[in-house]
Amino acid sequence: MPIEIVSGSPQTIWTPIKDSATIYVGGLVTCDSSAPAEGIEMLPDSAGVFNETNNDIPLGVCIGTNRKSPLFNTTYKCEYITDPGAADAHDGASIEYWTQGDIWAKGDPIALAKIALITPSTILRASIYNAAVGTAPTVMTVTTGSSDGLGITTNATQFTPEAYPTATIYCRTGANAGSYRLLDAASATVHTWDKAMRNDIAVGDTFVAVPMRFFGPSQIMFDATSASFVDCADAPVLAGTNRWSVIVTRLDLSTAGKEFVEFYFDLGHFQMLQTRA
Repeated sequence: MPIEIVSGSPQTIWTPIKDSATIYVGGLVTCDSSAPAEGIEMLPDSAGVFNETNNDIPLGVCIGTNRKSPLFNTTYKCEYITDPGAADAHDGASIEYWTQGDIWAKGDPIALAKIALITPSTILRASIYNAAVGTAPTVMTVTTGSSDGLGITTNATQFTPEAYPTATIYCRTGANAGSYRLLDAASATVHTWDKAMRNDIAVGDTFVAVPMRFFGPSQIMFDATSASFVDCADAPVLAGTNRWSVIVTRLDLSTAGKEFVEFYFDLGHFQMLQTRA
């Protein structure tokens, strides 16, 4: 599932694409603020504390392209468009583009992407995958349970949590199925939390964990190429180094392979060149 807008997009626009850049439908896009170009690119990995090194502002979500013959990427399971660069535009483009709107002339042979704009109040929904589209978070099977409902030992999850409640664990099967808790141990195999689950936890119960809170401020990373899903292989970082700051409004880990998170971006990401450290 690509990133979707749940609510709060002010409008859609057509935008040109950075020379030779590839834009994936369903991914987050931006304009490069440190090396301005003549079009958009995919939102790159956060750099610095909450992206204060790049300062690229999340512009919106790509929802379409003007390529007459669409292309499909089998890795990211979405359509995409690649700007052909300056050489293709003169004396008749070798790639056909269909009629576009906004300010763009109908006969202008330029690659464009349609963007649903976002603001600090836009709620987004993103799939949660383990490093690749279609790969679900690691299922953790309990090898050592507990009689107080406060912790377990399992096989390793796909990231190592911090010793702060910045990650979520969810019970998928067993007497506590459906329970969410915030982890507070810096271990990929030994998991503890403060609020006890209702029942004893037994050997063989299953859990999943993701590197974000099920509510409130969280630190996340998107896929580095397509920016079309949250990568749950990237551990949270309390200090925000090389992470995006978001506020989670809903986290659903109930169905394997269909895990998702709803969130909005921290206001700071929409203020270019602001130092947030």
